[in-house]
Amino acid sequence: MAAPFQVNIVITAGVNYKQEFYLTQPDKAPWDITGCEFYANLSKYPRALDAVVSTAADPVYERTPFITEIVNGVGGVYALSLAPAVSNLLREGKYVYSVVMKDINGNSSEVLQGLAFVDIAFGAPAT
Repeated sequence: MAAPFQVNIVITAGVNYKQEFYLTQPDKAPWDITGCEFYANLSKYPRALDAVVSTAADPVYERTPFITEIVNGVGGVYALSLAPAVSNLLREGKYVYSVVMKDINGNSSEVLQGLAFVDIAFGAPAT
């Protein structure tokens, strides 16, 4: 597979986040993702370590996982989402995210990456 697409997203803390993405082949035809699995994480920066539990011998990365789902396998449509309880834990600012697809043969490849801008809902209570 080619290099991952780069798409910047906006997440509002404290509310439901869901966005659909489309995988296409070079000729713009949909990529059949039926039976594939998707994994996606959000972090403050690439390889962000959790300083509380990491050690030099056993690094632990601080990441927020997205919920992933295939919306239309034949059409190449998948979605990323965060529940309000999870997005509410995010602080305002810039993050990075990455989406990895594991195909039906067990091969994994990064298909999407980008920046995520987290903002606070207007009128939302302060945390």
